[in-house]
Amino acid sequence: MVRRRPRLALDGPAVIGAVTVALFVLACLFVPEFATANNLRALVLSVSLVGIVAVGLSLITIVGRMFSLSLSAVVATSAILFAATLHFGPWIALLLAVGFGITTGIVQGVLIGAARTDPIVTTIAASAIILGVAQLITGGVNVIGTGDSSVFGTLLVGAIPFQVVVFLVIAVGAALLHRYTALGREITLIGLNEKAAAVAGLRAWPRILAVFVISGALAALAGALLASESGQGNLMLGATYGFDAIIAVVIGGIGVKGGRGNPISAAVGALLVGLLANALVLIGLSYEDQLIFQGLLVLAAVVVTGATANASAARKR
Repeated sequence: MVRRRPRLALDGPAVIGAVTVALFVLACLFVPEFATANNLRALVLSVSLVGIVAVGLSLITIVGRMFSLSLSAVVATSAILFAATLHFGPWIALLLAVGFGITTGIVQGVLIGAARTDPIVTTIAASAIILGVAQLITGGVNVIGTGDSSVFGTLLVGAIPFQVVVFLVIAVGAALLHRYTALGREITLIGLNEKAAAVAGLRAWPRILAVFVISGALAALAGALLASESGQGNLMLGATYGFDAIIAVVIGGIGVKGGRGNPISAAVGALLVGLLANALVLIGLSYEDQLIFQGLLVLAAVVVTGATANASAARKR
């Protein structure tokens, strides 16, 4: 019997991580002002907040509900809520913001999981309602907090910004949840084949509800941490975070049809997205050109992910 030589298998996070490291080195060498302390600090803070949103979104994608298009609205409104309630104290304001995110997750999770509504249409509607209500309440003006938000905005854990530590803890925690808990295994099974999971006695809607609650809470947390940097919030704060999180999830190789990938892939994807965006700004690329570049990058990631999935399925047959 002829034995096949084992092939080196590189998983998604490892490949994306290697690309990210290579891009970081190139940016340090060739992009003006990239390697400065101020720029690197701004980069890691931005990546951390987008990464928190992306990790939550990845669970929605893995369970087979594609994307949530309400996350930017949750981020912005949570930032406003944090600023508006800052006079109660930063921790109370943070809890209220996260509670708001959990509430939006419950409503959308029930509609999509139990009532079987379309996830894209439902989350678009949720985004419109959230932003509309926030606009009515605030009048579209900047909400400035009257308390001290510096406990989050400037706090360091050792020499590491608090937001970065929160992101790392959430990314590792989500990865452990996905790999080692019943919920993690169940959302993967539902994403792979919901009908087969149902035949096996696994009800989808409670798991769908759970991932929407987690995603809503994390988006709200990101919004509160974003507002804590300046003590104020408005409807434009974090306006691109939802889209950036979608890009991170796709680039991370998480299958948009569900059942493939893990939260660490989304976290690494967020790092790559943030690194690219930062470098493109520094080399003087216009906003329009950046959007085109991001769109092409997403298309390339979808093609590669699809080809990889097809090749994997062919090898199993």
